[in-house]
Amino acid sequence: MKEIRVKSFSELHEALSGYRKDNRWVFRGHGDVEWELLPKAGRKPYSEKYDLDYFDAWKRRAVEFILGEKPKNDWEWLAIAQHHGLPTRLMDWTYNPLVAAYFATLEVSRSDAVIYCHIPDFVLIPESTTPRQYKQVSLLKPSAVVPRISRQSGLFTVHGEPTTPMEKQVSDDSIEKIIIDKYYRKKLQFELNHYGINKLNLFSDLDGLSAHLCWTLENRNYWTNNEEFMQALENLS
Repeated sequence: MKEIRVKSFSELHEALSGYRKDNRWVFRGHGDVEWELLPKAGRKPYSEKYDLDYFDAWKRRAVEFILGEKPKNDWEWLAIAQHHGLPTRLMDWTYNPLVAAYFATLEVSRSDAVIYCHIPDFVLIPESTTPRQYKQVSLLKPSAVVPRISRQSGLFTVHGEPTTPMEKQVSDDSIEKIIIDKYYRKKLQFELNHYGINKLNLFSDLDGLSAHLCWTLENRNYWTNNEEFMQALENLS
């Protein structure tokens, strides 16, 4: 698997430039380079039960909370379940590599972070199969059932065998790594914020606004004239 290590924004920009001309590439950030590419349903303790059985139980109750038009198929239901925290056989990816970099460095850690770069072998056609029938790893482009997915340029991989790491199920040259040095990861958060990649814009709701304001308060000494900066909410970018 090809790996590139970056220690600065210029190095990250150069690494990402190699993916610019092929719009099939998708990206995912991990806070620890050692974490496997497994959907949440494939990790313990969730993997001890068959994920589609508890998904069906969740769906029976979830109907009462869906306002307006209901999801058209189980793939749309899975996207909603994933968004609301249920362990599923979906894994989040994005077309925007800076969004992946944001999630890779979001938490404080002493480990190297990583951006996974993936060019899919297959693209799933929702009308042609169901989650119980599908056994491969494939890209799933959701309809905009959840606005946040659209804001984050989000999409999914589907894992027909969720307990098997993705690296063992796809072609060797379809995954590459950009490793973010552990000493650079905190600085990268400030650099991404400068370009509008932050919780305020990625989670455009009251939770995102509050989380971004908290982050700004916690790190206010980073900015010159920080007291002036904090006086006006419209200065938050």
